[in-house]
Amino acid sequence: MQRDGIDDDIAQMTARIDDQVKQAQKHAAQMQEWSDEVETITGEGSAMRGAVRVTVNNSGVVTSAKVSDQACDAGGAAVSRGLMEALQAAQQAVADAMGRSVATRFGKDAEITQLMVGDLSTRLGVSVSLDEPRHGPRDGVIR
Repeated sequence: MQRDGIDDDIAQMTARIDDQVKQAQKHAAQMQEWSDEVETITGEGSAMRGAVRVTVNNSGVVTSAKVSDQACDAGGAAVSRGLMEALQAAQQAVADAMGRSVATRFGKDAEITQLMVGDLSTRLGVSVSLDEPRHGPRDGVIR
C-alpha cells in the first residue's frame, strides 16, 4: 500500500516537471519570435523640417544619415545641430517601438518589459513610452 502512495507522488512530481519543461519551451519560443521581430525595428528622426534625416537600427546605432543641399545652406553649425536632433528623435522612435513591442508581447508590467525599458533609457538617454503615439511618432518614422 505504501508503495502505491510513493508511485502516485512520483507520478505527480513527474507531471509537474513535464509541465514546467513545456512552459519553459513555450517561453523560449516566445522569446525567439520576439527576438526575430525586434531585429527588424528601426527608427527614423528628422530635423530642419526634414532636411536632415537619420535612421538607426534597433540598438540605436546610425545606419543612415541624409543631409539635403538646403540644410547645407544653413551652415555647418546648423547641420551639426540638425544631425544631433535627428539622431535623438530616431533613438527615441526606436526605443518607443522596442518598448511597445516587448510590452505587447509580454505585458506592460512584465519583468522583461521593465528590464528592457531600463536598458533603453540608460543606453539611449531617452524616456521610453509604451503607449502608441497619438499623432504619429515624435519627429520620426518607425518601421
